[in-house]
Amino acid sequence: MTERNSSISIPGAALLLGLAGLIPFFGGAAALWSLLPSLAPELGLKLIISYGAIILSFLGGIRWGTAIGPYDTRRQGLEFGASVLGSLAGLAAMFIPAVPALTLLIAGFLMQALWDVTSVEAGRLPAWFGKLRMLLTAGAVISLTAALVAVLVT
Repeated sequence: MTERNSSISIPGAALLLGLAGLIPFFGGAAALWSLLPSLAPELGLKLIISYGAIILSFLGGIRWGTAIGPYDTRRQGLEFGASVLGSLAGLAAMFIPAVPALTLLIAGFLMQALWDVTSVEAGRLPAWFGKLRMLLTAGAVISLTAALVAVLVT
């Protein structure tokens, strides 16, 4: 285990802010199921798609930052290139119909989580980051899936 990978405790601030960051996902999904009467379903749908796009882009930004690490030029180029895919997927999701948008976001979050976890396993990221990403990805994907099901049944 490398020094970078030695800490498995999620820093409190990262956990707290990450969990708070799930609130818009839960709120958007709840609005689609009429569980939040103060938020119209149409606004809930806009909220969850827009916020999903923003967070997917944010995750790509994290990976852009890690790409400046000690990689060879080829590996660094691949890391930089892959890090912008989430932003592009998020942007596309904001301009396509709801079903493909939600599906694209779900796929994007799952692929990002896979990349993050494999990077943790390879020792390129701390162990706590993989644990945090799995927890937050689960919350986001469950919310996006609930929104997708709501759209499909209405």
